Amino acid sequence: MKKVFLLIAAIAVVSSASSQEKAFKPAGIWDNWFLQGQVGASYTFSEDNRKAGVGDLITPYVALSTGKYFSPALGARLQVGGWDAKTYLIDKDDTYSVKYLQAGVDGLLNFTNLFLPYNPDRVFNLIGFAGLSYVHGFKNSDQAVKVTNSVVPRGGFQFDFRVNPNINLNLEVAANLMNDDFNGIVGGKKYDGTLNALAGVTYRFGSGSFDRVDIIDPSTITSLNEQINAQRSQLEDKDKVLADKDNQLDALKAELSKKPSVIEKSVKKEEVLMNAVVVFRLGSAKLEQNQDINIYNVSKFMTENPDAQLVITGYADKHTGTPAVNQRLSERRAKVVFDILTEKYHVEPSRLTVKASGDKEQLFPTDQWNRVVVFTAIFK
Repeated sequence: MKKVFLLIAAIAVVSSASSQEKAFKPAGIWDNWFLQGQVGASYTFSEDNRKAGVGDLITPYVALSTGKYFSPALGARLQVGGWDAKTYLIDKDDTYSVKYLQAGVDGLLNFTNLFLPYNPDRVFNLIGFAGLSYVHGFKNSDQAVKVTNSVVPRGGFQFDFRVNPNINLNLEVAANLMNDDFNGIVGGKKYDGTLNALAGVTYRFGSGSFDRVDIIDPSTITSLNEQINAQRSQLEDKDKVLADKDNQLDALKAELSKKPSVIEKSVKKEEVLMNAVVVFRLGSAKLEQNQDINIYNVSKFMTENPDAQLVITGYADKHTGTPAVNQRLSERRAKVVFDILTEKYHVEPSRLTVKASGDKEQLFPTDQWNRVVVFTAIFK
């Protein structure tokens, strides 16, 4: 049995890794809980049960469970159930009952989600379960049956039908392997057993579903962070150069102001190279998801500075492709950023200017750093 569970778990891992480009977000401690109530019938297998009519050994059974799914395929539940079990006495041609209470834990395996793509709105799911139960049999003085206590294995299948995001209906078949003294009679068979057929309702708390997240290689994140940090360092150096130029300009103004000649006052235009950059992959003009935050920061800057104009300039590295190809690639990169700023973040197009430098100018000493779009803010 242990080997079977290990095999199923291995299949689940391989299936998930090979067929999905996204991973499931780990469930929180309070996510994906459910409450389940079931009623039905139980049939007892014991000494001479074949010599009695089927209906003579059927008794009611009720169960109440609570559980949680840790992933779309794997979960667990705690269940309390019971009623009574009937045993046939061949010498008296009659039956008697033994009341019992059963409490245990089951591991749950959703075969549908294991072998098919995950769909939280799927109407039908086949769920297998296996576990252990503690069974307490009560005393029956009429038949000299003593109190019994035992731990027994159990397993079965549940057929689950979705009604809405919170309510499911289910049909369940469960087999329980009882000790031979379960019904007070020892002999004839090594074990007794019960077979339960139940119908029930499951209430799922919250959405009862799992969210997908993108799978990102940690080494890729580290590489991108290193590139961003390097670019920030380059931009900080440029800011220092611009600050020196501003100081020189202020000094020149101060010198000119001392001269008696009349100087015609002109409108000053100040250009500032912004820290935000958008990085692209080799030969690509497709925006990576983790670069959208830089465009958002630029849109926020434009909102906070309504008098600013913005130049969007695309670049390509000169050691890849031809000058003509790189020129077109830099134009596409700049246009992608322009479209997001105007369509997604509603920056007025008249405040934006799109340029493309291809590989004619290399801002940075590393090829990867030059596959970018940079922003220049202009103040009048």
